[in-house]
Amino acid sequence: MTLPRFFALSIGALAALAGLVLVLAVRTAGEAVLRTGEASRDLVAARVASSVEAELGVAERAVGDFEKSLAAEAVDDRDEASVRRWLLAESIAQPGLTDLTLTTGRFARYEADGAMVLEPEGRAQLAVFRDATAVLRVRAAPAVAPDADGDPTRHDTFRAAANREWKGKAIWSDLAFSELDPPGSGSWRRKTLTVQKAIFGKGDRFVGVLRAGIVSDTLDRLGAGAADLHDVFICDDAGRLVTRLGPQDPYELVNGDGKPDPEGDLRVVPAVLPARIAAALVFAKTGGRGAMRVVADNEPTFVTLRPVAEGRAQQWLVGIAVPESVYVGPLVAARDRLLMLLAIVVAAIALVGFLGARTVGRGVGALVASTEAMRRFSFAPASGAVRSPFAEVRTALESVERAKTALRAMVKYVPIGLVRRLYESGVDPALGAELMDVSLMFTDIEGFTTHAESLPPARLALALGRYLEAATVAVEATGGTVDKYIGDALMVIWNAPTPVAAHARVACHAALACARSVAEVATSDWWRAEGLPPWRTRFGVHTARVLVGHFGAPDRLSYTAMGDGVNLAARLEGLNKAYGTTILVSEDVRAQAGDHFLFRLVDRVAVKGKSRGVDVFELLGLAADAEVAMRAARLAPYETALRAARERQFQRALELVGALGDDGPAAVLALRCQAWLASPPPAEWDGTWVATSK
Repeated sequence: MTLPRFFALSIGALAALAGLVLVLAVRTAGEAVLRTGEASRDLVAARVASSVEAELGVAERAVGDFEKSLAAEAVDDRDEASVRRWLLAESIAQPGLTDLTLTTGRFARYEADGAMVLEPEGRAQLAVFRDATAVLRVRAAPAVAPDADGDPTRHDTFRAAANREWKGKAIWSDLAFSELDPPGSGSWRRKTLTVQKAIFGKGDRFVGVLRAGIVSDTLDRLGAGAADLHDVFICDDAGRLVTRLGPQDPYELVNGDGKPDPEGDLRVVPAVLPARIAAALVFAKTGGRGAMRVVADNEPTFVTLRPVAEGRAQQWLVGIAVPESVYVGPLVAARDRLLMLLAIVVAAIALVGFLGARTVGRGVGALVASTEAMRRFSFAPASGAVRSPFAEVRTALESVERAKTALRAMVKYVPIGLVRRLYESGVDPALGAELMDVSLMFTDIEGFTTHAESLPPARLALALGRYLEAATVAVEATGGTVDKYIGDALMVIWNAPTPVAAHARVACHAALACARSVAEVATSDWWRAEGLPPWRTRFGVHTARVLVGHFGAPDRLSYTAMGDGVNLAARLEGLNKAYGTTILVSEDVRAQAGDHFLFRLVDRVAVKGKSRGVDVFELLGLAADAEVAMRAARLAPYETALRAARERQFQRALELVGALGDDGPAAVLALRCQAWLASPPPAEWDGTWVATSK
């Protein structure tokens, strides 16, 4: 933790705390505003519901007035003239009524299902109604024959109200086109709601069914439009509109899904349905009641649904939809302004604090950077002179730079990469070793002695330095550890001291990469400017279980690998000279490398110092490389020839390798076949070639 960082974190924490307090305060205020908004929506819904119920109550009051007048003998239901006068007077007193209709009959009995049965005689109807021009008119149908087409007692409004189940109760019908308007008026005919009730006189004598109707234009005036930025409407529990959203919206007969249906309910089909109201209708259709927050057209919206005229209207709901921004928009804007002001204040404090902390922390930071670089084994001198007003910091920086100077001299003799890896592994160097599965690679420059004799020592050192740098970078990029430089050669280990997954495969990649890298050095501008010939590198790769650890004296250790596997890897590199190849690998490497590469079986060889032969393979390249695949296909006859030779078919082997042209292993096999034809190998020979040199 640096001083500037500590200061920055402190300022950031204080700013975050202040911002959090501000956000919480705004959120608390927002919640209070939203609660106030919900109360406001409830108030609007209650006001609308009260108005609707008051308008619907006009029809109920008319029915009640008739019952009161009948009980007070202010009207004689058996006198048509008396009933006519009362109906006219009530219609005049209640201008919201569209019609008052009394349908009469003589009670006979109730059926088992509660249906009323009338006597054949005495069926009549008297109606007072307002036509489309609001003029009151009277229509009478006295002495109607039972079950005739004009029999008013067959109408659903009569039969439902006269049922025993509804005795003493008023029944409301759903919204419907007025039967008083001609059908040619289309969807612009008047819409009515009716209430009907079975009327009984003294002695429970059945008088008839009184029906009172009102027009729905009143509902349009109450529901449509906005009230204090609230979208107010009335719908039913199927999510269908009962009130218009605009004067252009028509009424149509629709089913429960809002699709046209001649037998359906009369509902509004709006020309344009705002997203807010559409979301509210979905809420209603799913049985929603009360308040809910929805997202309509990517805008948060509050919806409130409250029942209206319960028990009278057909499951109607007062709906209110209002964008959330109406409530919290100003509060959010104020919050953003305060946050901006807070950010400016924090930035000013941070700037002043940074300038102060920078003076204190610059020298400490430079000291920390230098020691951290040393921990990473980077001993380069600090860039530029760092001054500090504090003598202690200056003294510490000078001491670190002197220590780095001494270490820079040491790393030119110590393999710093290996030391870094051992340090990072957390292993304390001590004499000892353990058996480990590793992959090993030895390299060598073909004809290096000749190159060395032809160059002055200084040029040889520079050229060899560039060559070894390129080779080292290539193998270390794959996770390999350069164990040691042996003149112009490298010994590389994989899977020690750092674990490397699939290390045999990685070693093959490294050999190919190293070959490319040193070839690029030979074609570089510097190499050509020096007039140096290309240096060709040979590789031997083997994977085995060997001893790996610290060898040497207690005060002078060498981290390396020892064992037969190490010797075999070195011998494989030397075999390249005998076969004219570049990269030779053991059969263990071939088996573990998988199908990522293409190999050619070169021979079964008992390397110097060993009696048991091992199969030796040439690494041709990546299997995905088209050129490598073509070369492998061209050299395929070689392995066939090798098998023929092992089966003592030397002449056939000569014929097969003769077509391979300039190929090192083919030339070697041809010479051996010629010698075997002249002097066949002993009977116990199994095809193994015994190498006589390293």
